[in-house]
Amino acid sequence: MNFVQFATTYKVVNNELIKLPENIIPRIFPTYSPNPKGPNFGLYCKYQLLRYKPWRATQNNAWGNQEPTDEVLINCWHEFLQTPYGQSNVPDWFDKLQTVIESQEAEDEPEEQKTTRKEWMILSDLNTPFDNSEQTPESTCDWHLDRANYSEQQIQEMPTWIKINKEEYTVDEQCDVVDINSFSEMQKLAYDIVKSHFDDTSSEKEPLCLIINGVAGTGKSYLINAIRNLLQSKCAVTATTGKAAYNIRGVTVHSLLKLPIGSRGKKDLTGQSLCRLQESVDNIGYIIIDEYSMLGQVTFGWIDKRCKQATGYNDKVFGGRSLILTGDPGQLPPVADKPLYHAKPSNAIGEQGHQAYHMFDKVVKLTVNQRVQGMTSEQVQFRDLLLRLRKGDSTVDDWKLLLTRQPSNVTNLCDFEDSTRLFYSNEQVGNYNHEQLTKLEHPIAHINARHSSALAKKISSDDMSGLEPVVFLAKGARVMLTMNLWSSVGLCNGATGTVVDIIYQNNHQPPDLPIAIIVEFENYRGPVFNENQPLCIPIIPITVASQTEIGFHERQQLPLRLAWALTIHKSQGLTLPKAWIDIGKSERTAGVSYVAISRVKSLASCVIEPMTYERLTSLKSSANLQYRLEEENRLDQLAQATSSAFRTTN
Repeated sequence: MNFVQFATTYKVVNNELIKLPENIIPRIFPTYSPNPKGPNFGLYCKYQLLRYKPWRATQNNAWGNQEPTDEVLINCWHEFLQTPYGQSNVPDWFDKLQTVIESQEAEDEPEEQKTTRKEWMILSDLNTPFDNSEQTPESTCDWHLDRANYSEQQIQEMPTWIKINKEEYTVDEQCDVVDINSFSEMQKLAYDIVKSHFDDTSSEKEPLCLIINGVAGTGKSYLINAIRNLLQSKCAVTATTGKAAYNIRGVTVHSLLKLPIGSRGKKDLTGQSLCRLQESVDNIGYIIIDEYSMLGQVTFGWIDKRCKQATGYNDKVFGGRSLILTGDPGQLPPVADKPLYHAKPSNAIGEQGHQAYHMFDKVVKLTVNQRVQGMTSEQVQFRDLLLRLRKGDSTVDDWKLLLTRQPSNVTNLCDFEDSTRLFYSNEQVGNYNHEQLTKLEHPIAHINARHSSALAKKISSDDMSGLEPVVFLAKGARVMLTMNLWSSVGLCNGATGTVVDIIYQNNHQPPDLPIAIIVEFENYRGPVFNENQPLCIPIIPITVASQTEIGFHERQQLPLRLAWALTIHKSQGLTLPKAWIDIGKSERTAGVSYVAISRVKSLASCVIEPMTYERLTSLKSSANLQYRLEEENRLDQLAQATSSAFRTTN
């Protein structure tokens, strides 16, 4: 029995134990912040031990009668949480374990302590309005010269050009030719499971809940195209990000199901919003969600909730619709949400998502790499390195191979000067983007968002669809879209390009919002705005509203950010032609090294800052990895059961 259990059950009267009523809840003091980076985290661990770990005679017994230093207290609390007793008797056990792990993984470095600061804050510290503009100071810089590159009619069309063309332009939806005879055994199994379910015309069939797992190169996208061709209009193909949706010619799941973004829209749909949702899924029987590992429990709960709202079948998971999840659980866990397999949901909607996830009773694991044919020995070597890195099993030979790509060993280093830089922290990203921005030797536009209230200025960009309070731009700047404007033609969250022109009204200049930023997007495939520049599109300020307890607050800003450098988290789901990678000094998030290095298709396509062997293998000691591997093991067992059951009945 621990102290909390004792204080809840008994009290001492005249040296005798008296049993208390069952509704007694003790209040325990003192209390300390559970912040793993706070100054009192050692004291927090001390009093957690006294509360939940059984001890006798003296308090020192709770930490093994050792000197109660912060290190001892934190380690003892960590060790206790890993015991069966701790797991069973500590409330919010998983969260507390994650907190102490974060504390032990943290390093006392000033730059790492700032990782929670947004990049725009860092850029604001580094920039003053119009810095690096000595040749064209603010008083003489003419921000209207770029207007001469466009007719007055074109300038007038800029604010509505995307909206109008999105309504009128028909995207060429070519059907991808898929030869199902070329399928691997597991690809064919997944396809046959879907086909068997689709061909079943009985009214009593249950919705299909299928997970298709596979690392890069195992043919998930090829299989998605085959399933799309099979199901035709009965199928909606979606992904968790705009870039991933573009790659499979789909839409984002947020767009299809009108999911809440940030703190906005966390309520049941009504009126026209509900009608639009119902219309969007009216004829759809199957929803494919690619890159599903980026979904958290809360988002998945809203998927279940929206599907039920759309169909009216509240007693059926996903409102009776079939869901097919595709992806690789070895990617980074979702940001600001718990993984689908987390044992302790944060709230009711998270619990709904957790329960819906565990309704998936069929799993197919793709294991045959479809890219092996024609692969060089170097490519096979890189693939095998990634498979080991994914599970924390990197060898000394893997480490030595990665070190061959450190800057001092790369003979063609100049070829990587324009490559995307990947860093762990916002601080590093902000510093590098500022460095590149100033190298352009163009005037830097310090662009402030327009806000509806003082409170709106303080709302996080996460609750404003990614719109930042301040954006820094210049002609020639490498930028990324932060919002899905028109995903089917490539204008999606994550699309990258270069600033060509900055168009202001005649009586405006920075820090005012411009009419538009003309950006050349490499992968754009829609209608032409300017015949002389077929890939250049006007990106205009977007207005987003966020609801708080005291009303709606609006922010108007350009959906752009600098993109010479990205955090590894933001790079997830991207395939980069070249990258310069710094995985950081610790595996602060399980899987960050794997995600960073797997953004490229070959080792020769990247430069990697040197790391120690201990750093490369630090993933192995992460509790988060263990939980993920346990979930993968559960899914593997389901995959075996799925294969056996389907072959028995067919």
